[in-house]
Amino acid sequence: MATGAVVSAIAVKPRAKVLARWTLLAAIVAASGFLAWWTWRTTASLERLGERSVIESTVLLVREKLDRVEAMIIAADNAVIHLVDPDDLDVLASRWPALADRVAPTARTVLVLDEEERPLRAVSRATSDDADRFRALFEEHLRAELHLRGQQVGEHRHWHGTAAGQSALVSYFVGESAGRRYFVLIETDLDFVRREVLPKLFEDPLARGRFNVTDDQNRTVYGRSLASAGELVSARFPTTLYKWRMAAVPRDDPEFKARARSRQLLEAGYVGLSLVVILVGVVFFTFVAREEERLNRLKSDFIATVSHELKTPLSLIRMFGEMLATDRVPTVEKRHQYLDIIVRESERLTALIDNVLDFARLERGGTSYEFAPGDLGGVVFRGVEMFRYRVVKERPRLVTEIADGLPRARLDERALHLLLFNLLDNALKYAGDSDEVVVRVRCIDRHLTLDVEDRGPGIDPEDARRVFERFFRGRSAHSSGARGSGIGLAIVRHIAQAHGGDATVLPTPGGGTTFRVRIPVETVPDAEDA
Repeated sequence: MATGAVVSAIAVKPRAKVLARWTLLAAIVAASGFLAWWTWRTTASLERLGERSVIESTVLLVREKLDRVEAMIIAADNAVIHLVDPDDLDVLASRWPALADRVAPTARTVLVLDEEERPLRAVSRATSDDADRFRALFEEHLRAELHLRGQQVGEHRHWHGTAAGQSALVSYFVGESAGRRYFVLIETDLDFVRREVLPKLFEDPLARGRFNVTDDQNRTVYGRSLASAGELVSARFPTTLYKWRMAAVPRDDPEFKARARSRQLLEAGYVGLSLVVILVGVVFFTFVAREEERLNRLKSDFIATVSHELKTPLSLIRMFGEMLATDRVPTVEKRHQYLDIIVRESERLTALIDNVLDFARLERGGTSYEFAPGDLGGVVFRGVEMFRYRVVKERPRLVTEIADGLPRARLDERALHLLLFNLLDNALKYAGDSDEVVVRVRCIDRHLTLDVEDRGPGIDPEDARRVFERFFRGRSAHSSGARGSGIGLAIVRHIAQAHGGDATVLPTPGGGTTFRVRIPVETVPDAEDA
């Protein structure tokens, strides 16, 4: 009985998995069918939405043209206002004629008033009679319309209406100088607006005949009458010519309906492809999510490791520094020993920080390489000598084997020193009880080959495949307690690839690990060698 129950339970599990798979597939098919129906229904209404979008685009076009006219008028007003100095109005009179056409083409006449609304100066781009005309227009009609004394300092407003039987647009600004207010009135040249500004808005052949501008009495200011055009889109000028209205006829696209029908059929055919894309997307995003989770875990480990790596030398430096500062050193030999520890730990701290900064630059793509023809053997020899002082009192010793007659290649010496330091630092940490670490440079198959070989415990084959990944630290690193941040070998791979080569890890015959960097040999012109 018990055996039969177990067999039944085992048989149920595959059936449950199959049922779950078919249920999931049925759900996807149902979702795809719903998507097909919804697509068909949506596409059927596309024509109506298209007509609405044509109207909306026409509205936006009308507003854009209104804004362009208003921006031009306001820019001209601001240019005039900046020219007005109530304490020296001769500047306005002298500079206005020369600058009017260039900076304020829509401004026709300027009138400056004191705080009692008495005219101080009137300047026109036409004639002095025109200036007198605008001054008289203010006295007879505009003074009562504008209510200047009720405005606040800094206000810039517009009045649009009919004065002396003609349409007029007047901009007025309230300023203050030496504690006294003054007013600047600017008459806009509406003839210039009709003759120059509005025609340029409709230079496009597709716009001709579709737009017009009318006043508040529905009289045509510019363009032709659109009374028989059917449906119109219109809007008033917001702040300047607010008594005028711009109207437009929405453009009908005769091909739109045909395109809508074709798209209705085409998009229905996309549903099958969408089903495949959905399945592929699920698989892909599952993989990406797992990779992101793994990378976040590695980043957390990296932060914890670097924090520990920074804390240890800082603690030692502080402890021995305090002992020296408080003169708690029994002998001179101890003082030298403590100073030596402080120097060594500060060097290790500097090396760690430099490594992290170099890695950050590589990750951002902010590192620029300076390649030049060079001798890899000489670069490695100088790099080993620079590194050797760190292991004078330590085992293992460094052995350099550089082949003779190495071909030259394009190298970045600074980057290769950084690569070599990381490889040597890694080898010394994991060399174990071996007597030496060998640095070997040879030429193999038209590639310059740099090997850093140790006789340590070696790397687990599973870890060897991922040892060059950023933030990764293998099981041997955790078990041995060796210090490290997990970015040194990632920097090695990045620099090797920047030189057109690669970086690999191999088991050393007889035990240990060999890190190999290969850089292709390139023919270097004699001129560059010189």
